[in-house]
Amino acid sequence: MKPVVRQIDSGAIEAVHPRIDPLWSLEAGPVVTARWLTRFRWAVAAGAVATLIVARVLLGVQFSGGGVLLLLAAQVASNAWLDLMIRRGSEPSVRTLGGLILFDIGILTALMVLTGGPSNPFTISYLVYITLAAVTLNAAWTWAAAVASVVGYGLLFVTPLRALVDPHAGHLGMDPGLGHQVGMGVAFAVAALLTASFVTRIRWALEARERALAEARRAAAQQERLASLTTLAAGAAHELATPLSAIAVAAHELDLAASAPGLPPEIAEDARLIRSQVDRCREILDQMSGRADASVAHEAQTLPPERIVEGMLATFGAHDRERVLVTMAPGLSSVQVPLEAAARSLRTLVKNAFDASPADAPVQVSVDTERNQVRFRVKDSGTGMTASTLQRAGEPFFTTKPVGSGFGLGLFLARTFAERWGGSLALSSAPGDGTTATLLLPSAGTEGSPS
Repeated sequence: MKPVVRQIDSGAIEAVHPRIDPLWSLEAGPVVTARWLTRFRWAVAAGAVATLIVARVLLGVQFSGGGVLLLLAAQVASNAWLDLMIRRGSEPSVRTLGGLILFDIGILTALMVLTGGPSNPFTISYLVYITLAAVTLNAAWTWAAAVASVVGYGLLFVTPLRALVDPHAGHLGMDPGLGHQVGMGVAFAVAALLTASFVTRIRWALEARERALAEARRAAAQQERLASLTTLAAGAAHELATPLSAIAVAAHELDLAASAPGLPPEIAEDARLIRSQVDRCREILDQMSGRADASVAHEAQTLPPERIVEGMLATFGAHDRERVLVTMAPGLSSVQVPLEAAARSLRTLVKNAFDASPADAPVQVSVDTERNQVRFRVKDSGTGMTASTLQRAGEPFFTTKPVGSGFGLGLFLARTFAERWGGSLALSSAPGDGTTATLLLPSAGTEGSPS
């Protein structure tokens, strides 16, 4: 099964829609508006009918009325089919809409042949369809529309074809010395290609701006959630400090009193349990408040990645350290981050891998480079996550662990740390295939690394 990948960092949008130059990419993101395209085609059909009536009645232009009506009927029928599909709630595919635009270009070519060929001033309409494809579809269909328009326009200059239906076929025939019509064809081809390139690039620039604005809003919301969490935790820690201290003192006194002869040993065990749970409450409050903003409070250090891995391993006992299989690539660059925060974030990923893996199963930690970044990858031996669970992983207070085993802040704080220092955090998982967490930190001195 192909793994599901979710980017949970500042590059979230890029992970789904890579920033590839749509001028050359055939996969530039489509922005399909089928209902708008339907209305546009109705307007085109109505405009064509009105233009032909004016040309025939008022201007006296002669052309094959039957052939023109047949072509317009085909275009109207295709649009009626598209309109019916949309009204029934079926969303047309990009291929369907692109095919209809190519069909319209073919209809336009046939109409031009029947109504004057290259001498018809409405040949400029080809550029409309190229622009329409660039705005509503993707780059591949834009180039297809441009090529189809150039081919269609070129067919208007084919003398045998013009001689069959074009009343102007005898006017300025395509003899070898005629450079005017050749120049018209070349000019149109250049205009078509430039239109496709320019409009596609404009749309890409607008989409890039929208992505940047969405990312800025997401980052602002992220900081707001972190600030709210820190404020809430600090207030809770302040309010609960006194009662927790009182409970701890009472539990200690109870433990001492329970050691007297003749008392059931269960009383001492209950007292020790109370004290351990008080310590856990204090630890949770410490994580929610003191650690929530630790990555900002601590100063950065220029560190080799080995130091971060060593700092992470030092937080585990001997048994857990044996379960971590570390692979370090040679020649790794240094990173500029706070050591304690970086080790804690990596520890969070390894701890989650422990929890997801069977007992005593190994957890793989590999460190290598990716462009100007150092990549820490942590892979567990668990059952993986579904797409819906992966989508929510990293949200504050979302956890799949049993009640009392965690409160869903580890990934959130690890992601916050990575973003604060110019890095990223990504999860890749599929049911039955385990989960891989990838922490990227920029190499020291590179753009994006805090100075």
